[in-house]
This record gives sequence, structure tokens and C-alpha cells, in this order.
Amino acid sequence: MFSTTLRLDDDLGRFLREVAEAHALSVNGWLAELLRREQAAVVRRRLATDWAAYGQDAEAQDVGYAFAAQAEVAAEPRRRSYRARKAK
Repeated sequence: MFSTTLRLDDDLGRFLREVAEAHALSVNGWLAELLRREQAAVVRRRLATDWAAYGQDAEAQDVGYAFAAQAEVAAEPRRRSYRARKAK
């Protein structure tokens, strides 16, 4: 587990304790919750950036090359599962 020490001025330290108490959390719990929220926001921002880049890349969106292979797989006879074959 990661452990660190914070050096905050008195006003900010007081604010931190008050806000944590108002949320019925310890200072550690409240800071951990803030970091989890920020971590989730970073993931959402990265995903939005990636999707925006994907939307601008016409070559990445061209999936026509895969249609023939997909048609082949779809046309193959359905195989029985291992369990169904073993039960015989």
C-alpha cells in the first residue's frame, strides 16, 4: 500500500478536515475518494479522445476488408460443443 505525507497550510488543512467530516469520512478516505473520481475522469477523457481520433481516421473505420472472412465463418456448419460430443 502506498503511503505519503502532505504538507498543507493551516487553512487548507482545516478545510480538508471539515470537508472529510462533512462527508463522514476520514481525511484519508476523502482524499482516496477524490483520487478515485479523478482517476475515473481521466479514463473517460482518454476514451473520449481515442474515440474522437478514431472518428477522424477514415482508414481505421474501413472494415470492408473483413467481410469475406466473416462470411466464411458464418457459413461454416455449427459445431457441437465439447460437452455435447462427450455426452454420447
